[in-house]
Amino acid sequence: MKAVFFVLCAVACAAIAGRVGTMDLVRSVNSKTNLWRASLTSPVSRMSLEDVQAQLLGVTDPKTFHAGFERVTYSKEQHLKAPESYDPRDYYPNCKSMNMIRDQAWCGSCWAFGAVNSISDRTCIKLGHDVILSSEDMLACSGAGGCNGGSPYSAYNYWVKTGVVTEECSPYSFESCDHHIPGSTNPCPSGYGPTPACNRTCQNGKSWDEDKNKGNRAYSVEGEKDLMTELAMNGPCEATIAVYEDFLVYTSGVYHHVSGSLAGYHAIKLMGYGVDNGTNYWLLANSWNEHWGEKGYFRMLRGIDECGVESDVVCGEV
Repeated sequence: MKAVFFVLCAVACAAIAGRVGTMDLVRSVNSKTNLWRASLTSPVSRMSLEDVQAQLLGVTDPKTFHAGFERVTYSKEQHLKAPESYDPRDYYPNCKSMNMIRDQAWCGSCWAFGAVNSISDRTCIKLGHDVILSSEDMLACSGAGGCNGGSPYSAYNYWVKTGVVTEECSPYSFESCDHHIPGSTNPCPSGYGPTPACNRTCQNGKSWDEDKNKGNRAYSVEGEKDLMTELAMNGPCEATIAVYEDFLVYTSGVYHHVSGSLAGYHAIKLMGYGVDNGTNYWLLANSWNEHWGEKGYFRMLRGIDECGVESDVVCGEV
C-alpha cells in the first residue's frame, strides 16, 4: 500500500509540476501588485507550458514586418479630441462583433482571430451592420500562417489584397473547448490541431469570390497618444504582446508583468482604453473563450508599452 501511495503521489506531483501556474507564482504576483489579481482559478493556469505555446499563442514574427508598413501618426490637436475613456461597445451597440469573445480552441491561430475580429468591428462601424469575417479563411487560405502560428501583418495584407469571406460562408473548423476547466466534459486535447485545408466553397450557398470583403489599406500605429486617437476615430486594431507566465494566472484587474518567464507572443484585439482608480489601461479582447480573465476580456497598463502592446499594432481601413 505504501508503495502504491508513493507512486500516486509522485504522479500527482509531476502533474502539478507540469502546470504553468503554481501557488508560488500566484503569491509572488499578489504580494507585489494591487493592480490585478492572480489565481489558479484561471483555467489556462492548469496547462503545461508546451500546450500553452502550442494552443494559446502563435505570433511567429513580432515586429518582423513592422518596418514595411506605413506608420500613421496624429497631430497634437487630434490627440486632444480623443476622449479620456473609450469603449467601442458603448458607441456602436448594434455591432454584435464587438461583444463576441472567440475561442481559438487547440490551434495557435491567435494571429488570425486578432485580425478578423478587429476587421469585423471596423466593417460594422463603416457599414452600420455586422459582417463577421471568417477566421477559417484567414487561417487556412491566407498563407500568413497556420495552427503553429502566423503573422498579423501578413493577415492584414491578405485582407487588403484578396479579401476575407464571412463566417457563414466558412465557419471555424475547431469547436470551442474548455482549457483545463476541472470536471469539464469538453476539454481541449493536448498539442495543437492540424491546420485545415483551404476549401474555397461557401457553406451558405454563396460564391466564394462574391462573399469576399476587401480592405483598402493596412498600416501600423505606435505610442499611447496615437493609439488612443486611432481607436477613438476608427475602431479596434490587432496588437501583439509578449506573454509571460503570470499572464496565465490573470483573473481580473489591470495587468502588468510581475513574475515569471517569457512564454511567447500573442495577438489580441485592442479595443479601447480607460482609467480605473487613477490607473490608465488598455481594453483588449482575448480569444481563449469567456472563461478566461474578465469574461474573455482583459485590461493592461497603458502608457509604458507594457509587454510591447503600444509598439506592435496593425490597423486597417475598410
